[in-house]
This record gives sequence, C-alpha cells and structure tokens, in this order.
Amino acid sequence: MMGGAAVSVRMVALITVFLPGCNIFEPREAEDPTQSGLNYRPATTPEIVIQNLQSAIDQKSLANYTLCFSDPLKGNRPLVFIASTEASAQYPSIMATWTHAQEEGYFRNLIAKSSPTAYSALRLELDNSVVGSDSVTYTFRYTLVFEHNEAGFPATARGTLQFTLGTDQANIWSIYRWADYKTGDDISWSMFKGKFSN
Repeated sequence: MMGGAAVSVRMVALITVFLPGCNIFEPREAEDPTQSGLNYRPATTPEIVIQNLQSAIDQKSLANYTLCFSDPLKGNRPLVFIASTEASAQYPSIMATWTHAQEEGYFRNLIAKSSPTAYSALRLELDNSVVGSDSVTYTFRYTLVFEHNEAGFPATARGTLQFTLGTDQANIWSIYRWADYKTGDDISWSMFKGKFSN
C-alpha cells in the first residue's frame, strides 16, 4: 500500500513538471533590478549595458559599474558627461572635465559612504531611442535611490538622461556620452557625482 502511494506521488510530481505551459526550461524573465543576483554579462547588445548598470548599482559593484562606460585607457572613445545645470553651477570645476576615472572615483566614494545592506536602485523609464549606424541613444526618465551616511544630502535623485552607446573593436557596447537634466524638485544625478567625487 505504501509502495502504491509513493508511485502516485512520483506520478503527480512528473505530471506537474511536464504540464504544458510550465516552461521551466525556457529562459526566465529578467529579474527585477532592485533585487540582488544579477551579475555582469558581456555587453553584446546596448540593452545589456543598461541591465548591467542597474545591476551594478543594486549590488554596489564598482567593477561592474565601470565596465558600463567607455574607457579610453582601453583604446575606446573618451567618456563625455554633460552635467545638469544645477550641478554645473555648484561644482563647475569638477563637471567641466569629467572623465572615466572620475566616474569610477565618484562611484567608489559613494559605495564607501553606504553600508552593504543599505538600499540602492536605479529605475529607468524609456522615453525615446534613436538607432544610428554605429550608435544607439536612449532617453530615460530616471529615479536613482542610493542610501548613504552623508548627513543632509538626499538619497534620491530624479530627472531625465540621455545615454549614447557604441561598440569597441570587439563589438562590446558601452556608454560613451551621458547628458543629465533636472526635471523637478528632486536633485539630479549630477549632484551625486559632484558631492561624492572627492
């Protein structure tokens, strides 16, 4: 009797696994970028760069974050960053000559000012995309949340940004131009860069 019950349980389990529509061997939907677990993937498409960027911010991964941006030290085109008007006014010398090294330094400092368990996430809403012969430009409305211990400085930035991405000689995509715009009462992402650049 016990043997029959065990067989029935196994049959139910097999039927459940192979029911049509379960798709357990199909690729999964992309995980929510506010959840940990996403790792850097080779950026063979511009969409992967954006996913890697969100994942790196969520995981506070400096290595993965910097890989999202064009690095002239690797023979790629220089990173161009156009700061928001408010940040350009408050941090004029920093924003005038922004480089890949500064991008890396700012994010390193931001991570250092945040505990490992503090919340961080980047939400993006696509407004527009323009595909060129060797580039793609995305326009996003963004919300950046990065909890830190810098008293008196907000943990949330909102605005609109434009990322222009291109490929290197190995056909790996990266962001080589970034323009940031303040659109409301919240600070722009550029203000985070100015604040945490030193």
